Amino acid sequence: MPTLFADTSIAHSRRAARGGHLVCALLAMAVVALPAARANAADAIGKGVADYKPFAVERIENALAGAKDMQTAVKAGDAKAAQAAWIKSRKSWEAAEPITGEFFPKLDDAIDAWPDAKQGYHAIEAALFAGKLDQVGAPTDKLVADLTEFQKQVSAASFNFTPQGLLNGATKLAYEIGENKSKGGESPYAGTSINDIYENNEGIEAVYKLVFHEALKARDAKLDKRILDKIEEVEDFVKGKDLKSVNAAGLHKAGEELAVLLQTAAPKLKLKKPAVGE
Repeated sequence: MPTLFADTSIAHSRRAARGGHLVCALLAMAVVALPAARANAADAIGKGVADYKPFAVERIENALAGAKDMQTAVKAGDAKAAQAAWIKSRKSWEAAEPITGEFFPKLDDAIDAWPDAKQGYHAIEAALFAGKLDQVGAPTDKLVADLTEFQKQVSAASFNFTPQGLLNGATKLAYEIGENKSKGGESPYAGTSINDIYENNEGIEAVYKLVFHEALKARDAKLDKRILDKIEEVEDFVKGKDLKSVNAAGLHKAGEELAVLLQTAAPKLKLKKPAVGE
């Protein structure tokens, strides 16, 4: 019995040692895996930033093309064609809004000042949609020049977006949808305020899905799903015919909630919390 007891003790000791070695090995693997996971998330964001640039460049190029069409129509005295071109240009611009003010504030002020616009889209809008083409020639030429400069800067090989700037821009735009645009829109003369918000949300979705979705899903899948669901909720609010048909209170709430969710994601993405309402 003493010998058996001794053998059993030795066996237990060996199993314990093996168990201890296994725990140590697993802990070591976890220590190695954690930085690797973080690196993979950082790589996903870096790739997403690079993938987003063509989206933004294309939207600005389309906005410029629409503005040039408007310029041609104004010179030809064709009000309907000029109005259609304004709407075409505006649609692409709105989809790029997550980056316009955040990365190009001076050009954004020149192109899309609102509500007190002395130049840009909204300086043209009222007169154009009243058919007063004699009042929009010079502002249209200025808009084309500013969009040309915007396209040049955003397309430059030396220009790169940053993850922080993209998260800032998307968050601020979501808040603006809720706080301001839900209350009446910004294109009343063209009657396209609901389109503005729809394209804004498409722009936010592009930033989130291309840049942050994969990284956040790996770190907090529940929060990632909440953000995706909230983007869809905002879209559902603006699928109507016009802004009069929209549940303004619901859109206000959804836009601001989306902004808060994006703020909540910031530390999980190793970024600073974006400020809103400034």
